[in-house]
Amino acid sequence: MQSLMPQLPQNSHSLNTSRTEAKQRLLKLLKEKQRRESQNHIATVFPETGPLRRELYPKHMEFFEASKLHKEILFLSANRVGKTVAGGYATSVHLTGEYPDWWPGHKFEYPITALAAGDTGNTTRDILQNKLLGKFGEEGTGLIPGARIAGLTRKMGIPEAYEEIKVKHVSGGISRLWLRSYEQGRKVFQGFEMDWIWLDEEVPQEVYDEALVRTMTTNGRVAMTYTPIMGMTPLTLSFIEDAQP
Repeated sequence: MQSLMPQLPQNSHSLNTSRTEAKQRLLKLLKEKQRRESQNHIATVFPETGPLRRELYPKHMEFFEASKLHKEILFLSANRVGKTVAGGYATSVHLTGEYPDWWPGHKFEYPITALAAGDTGNTTRDILQNKLLGKFGEEGTGLIPGARIAGLTRKMGIPEAYEEIKVKHVSGGISRLWLRSYEQGRKVFQGFEMDWIWLDEEVPQEVYDEALVRTMTTNGRVAMTYTPIMGMTPLTLSFIEDAQP
């Protein structure tokens, strides 16, 4: 009588081993793909097509374009509309020199010296640092590409906070970004010449004035992104009165 049981190949063990190794290689490749994508988050922001295409964000584009002609620019808006994303995006491309083809704003052709500041050390860490670097322990998953991060210096006195970020510029040099807060006062700017300053949340007038001084000799730019929760302050009014319709 003929047996109906399937005949297993003599090398079934090696075949199973090969399949396991192939699956492991595929899994490794998928993980590496995910890692590289997470380390280049900026490539997914303001794309040409899709539900998040940049044509749906005209105010963000106006904010970028304003820096071409103006040394002082402000993204004044309500909460949760992406103004911090706009500030972080501009800061990242200025640090790396990797401007997209559609970039309408000012360009720095050399490694820059920059500063980003929020109202407190904790908010600077939780908002600006997180937007630029990603979560603590996952540095490189923010708007600054992981491959471009050249060095990080920890901040004393604030857990999981950084003081300085060094970024590889396309020219081969190194851009430097300092993270500060308004609570430190105008002294945090003194002694520095800056190409780019990003102020997230409304800044005290004396701190803003000092920021302008730091960019006077560099043809630099001062960019602000905030919601006017303090009402029509003199700083906010000065921009509204000078705004072109």
